[in-house]
Amino acid sequence: MKYMFLSIAALAVVFGLSFLIAGLIRRKLKKKPRMAVHVIICVLISFAVMLAGGFMFLNIHYSAEERAVEAFSTQGSTKVTEIDGGYFIDGKGDKTALIFYPGAKVDSEAYMPLMEKIADGGVDCFLLKMPMRIAILNSKAADKIIENYNYDKWILSGHSMGGMIAASYCAEHENVDGAALLAAYPIKKIPDGKTVLSVYGTCDKVLDSEAYKKAAELFPKDFTEVVIEGGNHAQYGNYGEQSGDGKAATSSEEQQKQAADAVIKFAETIK
Repeated sequence: MKYMFLSIAALAVVFGLSFLIAGLIRRKLKKKPRMAVHVIICVLISFAVMLAGGFMFLNIHYSAEERAVEAFSTQGSTKVTEIDGGYFIDGKGDKTALIFYPGAKVDSEAYMPLMEKIADGGVDCFLLKMPMRIAILNSKAADKIIENYNYDKWILSGHSMGGMIAASYCAEHENVDGAALLAAYPIKKIPDGKTVLSVYGTCDKVLDSEAYKKAAELFPKDFTEVVIEGGNHAQYGNYGEQSGDGKAATSSEEQQKQAADAVIKFAETIK
C-alpha cells in the first residue's frame, strides 16, 4: 500500500512538471497551439520521463557478492551447470527438485550458496534467471524446467517477490507438490491438497507483516512455519544489505543453513 501511494504521488509530480514544461514550450511558439495540443505534448513528455525513469529503476539492482560467484568454482558434492534460463545445481538426490525464483532486482547468482546447501541435502535445484531481474516478467519460467526434466516431486520456491510468484505457480499447477517461501506469502489460495513451508527472520523489516497475517487464509491446511531468530530479509542471498531491512543478529551463513535445513526437512515430508 505504501508503494502504491508513492507511485501515485510520483506520477502526479511527473504529470505536473510535464504540464509546466509544455506550457513553457507553448509560450515560446509564435503561433499558439490549441489546448488539446498542449495536453498531447504534456502526455508525451510524461510518457518519455516515465519510460526513462522506469528503465533506470529496473537497471538499478543488487549484485551478487564475490563469495556467491565463487561458488561456481568451488563446488563440492554438487555440480552447477548453466542451462537455458538459469542454473541447474545437481546434488545427491534424484527424486525431488526445487525451482527457485529470485527476489526482485537481485542477481540470481546471489542465491547460489543457498541452492548448493539445499542440493547437498538431497534436493536438486533450478535457479532461474529473470528478465530485468523481476520474477513477475516471466512467472511461467518453471514450465520449461518441468517439461524437460523428470522428477517424482516438484517444489516451487522463491524469495520475497519471487516467493509470491512461486506460490501462485504452485496454486495453479497440479503437477507441483508444494511451495517453499522465503520471506514471502501467497496472493491467491493454495489448494489444501498441497503443502507449504514459510520461512522468515525475526529481524526482517522488508516483509510486510500485516499483509503476511492477512494472507493466512490463502495458505493450505498443510502448512509449516519456520522462524529464523536474528534473520533478516536479505541474507537468504549474498548481495549485501537491502534498503529498509533490519540489521541481522545472525550471519548470512547461519541464516542460509537454517533455511536450507528447513527446505530439506520439508521436502522429506512430501508424499
